[in-house]
Amino acid sequence: MALKSNNPTNAIINRNFIIRVLENPHENHVKNTKLTSANKLSGYIKDEELKIKLFNKVLFGDKDKYTFAIRSRLKIDFQSK
Repeated sequence: MALKSNNPTNAIINRNFIIRVLENPHENHVKNTKLTSANKLSGYIKDEELKIKLFNKVLFGDKDKYTFAIRSRLKIDFQSK
């Protein structure tokens, strides 16, 4: 049984997007990409302000796919469901 999220923004992101994360994209192959949730994305992005900025761009944007490169050590793909 799934637990109800205490963060409504994360719940909306999880319901509408698939999130894929690739650490160190210059060293790792694309096949090492991991699926993740909005809650677990906090473990990859330590900066809460940056995470909120990315989520707002994805939620209020008009594209089906967004790709962000964070400090050339992290690549995050948001794909609309």
